[in-house]
Amino acid sequence: MIINDYPETYSVDSQNSTDLTTWWDTLGDNWVRVNIISDILGNTVGTSGSSRDLTGGADRDVLTSLRAAADVVVLGGATVRAEPNCVPRQGDVVIVSRSGNIPLDAIKRARGKITVLHGADGVTPPATDGIELGPFTGKSIIRAVRKLGYRKIVCEGGVTLAKKLLDGNVVDEWCHTSSPRLGVRAAGLTAPTVSGTLSNIARDSEGYRYTRRVPDGAPQKAI
Repeated sequence: MIINDYPETYSVDSQNSTDLTTWWDTLGDNWVRVNIISDILGNTVGTSGSSRDLTGGADRDVLTSLRAAADVVVLGGATVRAEPNCVPRQGDVVIVSRSGNIPLDAIKRARGKITVLHGADGVTPPATDGIELGPFTGKSIIRAVRKLGYRKIVCEGGVTLAKKLLDGNVVDEWCHTSSPRLGVRAAGLTAPTVSGTLSNIARDSEGYRYTRRVPDGAPQKAI
């Protein structure tokens, strides 16, 4: 069970997909969300080097529901190489990787379409569609994703990709799960501090807190 504390107080059944779909349905039909999890110190991975060390409570239900609400999940290549299981089995996926070096195990997981945005010297992995991307900026990445016809876009990281989108002022809502479990400090894997307007605050009985905010400088609807 999730207790929504702001802007209204009410309960959300995290086991009920209809409840969670309604909970997420606040931005219309055209949005970019970043969804990230960290401990209270901002660490985004645990001892195994994976964000899965931090998950618990209703977090997996929240993640599954947000994926279902989106048209596509966007992931960074480094994250996919470190955590091949982060590629969702259902739905379309875009992987941002200059090299195009994507593990075959990650590709085999997906039952939807996989598109890889790679650099001029990169390669298109087997069983995927490849698109050569010039500058790897937040705007160019989202522009390429939207050219593929996707309008509801969720980025699940890693941190480098999430920051790139944030710096490009293309993020309509930054969704941050704060885990009660402690992670470990790893170079380049600390969640940024995001300023902006809080749009939602919620929590569950296991100590996980869920916040959403509209970052300063966003949204930029016409990309």
